[in-house]
Amino acid sequence: MNNAIDTRKIALAALFTAASLILSLVQIPIFPIAPWLMYDPSGIVCLIAALAFGPKLGAAVAIISWLPRVFLDPFGAPMGMLSTCAFIIPAAIIYLKGERSRKASVAGMVVGAALSIAVSCAMNLVVTPLYTAIAVEDVAAMIVPVLLPFNTLKMVINVTAGQVLLAPCMNVLKARKGA
Repeated sequence: MNNAIDTRKIALAALFTAASLILSLVQIPIFPIAPWLMYDPSGIVCLIAALAFGPKLGAAVAIISWLPRVFLDPFGAPMGMLSTCAFIIPAAIIYLKGERSRKASVAGMVVGAALSIAVSCAMNLVVTPLYTAIAVEDVAAMIVPVLLPFNTLKMVINVTAGQVLLAPCMNVLKARKGA
């Protein structure tokens, strides 16, 4: 029965959510030109959850793990939720509809990364002027030299880590399923 409550899946979703929340607190400056832009590795956990259990569960992990940060960063947290979901949902759909191979995971992650980069740049045009003294025109002028490279670097890290971790994580999840 597809709609039956699966306690294993609930427990794993909770573990993925906790791991994502903890990793979202790790803030790493990866782009020296814009040290205020921080990378956090939480999207990697959300990606693995989405590829293992589907785009809905992956999105739930992403959104729930970002919720506590809404109180600390009411503008950045929704952007993080949207950017992460833009990355993981297409990645999971393409991977799970395909042959669940390396080729399908790469294709899905690349499509998701491109969408996430576009969403991040577009959201900055809307959100940044709301909480800073920076005009929309000034944010638009930062897209090519700052926002596009930062978000591309962020996605390169997430895709690379996702590719490295996907098979070992899937093996662990499959091994535990039979245990």
